[in-house]
Amino acid sequence: MSCLRKSRWRKLVALALILTVLGGCQVQPAQVGIPLAYGLTGLCLALLISPTFAAAGVGFVVGCVLGAAVYNNSLKLK
Repeated sequence: MSCLRKSRWRKLVALALILTVLGGCQVQPAQVGIPLAYGLTGLCLALLISPTFAAAGVGFVVGCVLGAAVYNNSLKLK
């Protein structure tokens, strides 16, 4: 079996496992959208302050964490 075929086989197995596990997840669009919006805002603000890849990464991660906290806190109000 060639290396290319092994690589395809592994990718196919990984995709099948992800799709199998994904069926049990109950994800709502807000769970992804709110942290992603905050992450992109953090990325833009960080790039305005310091236009480097490190700043972009830190801004995105901090924004996503903040967005996840906002989403999590919004669940308590219901």
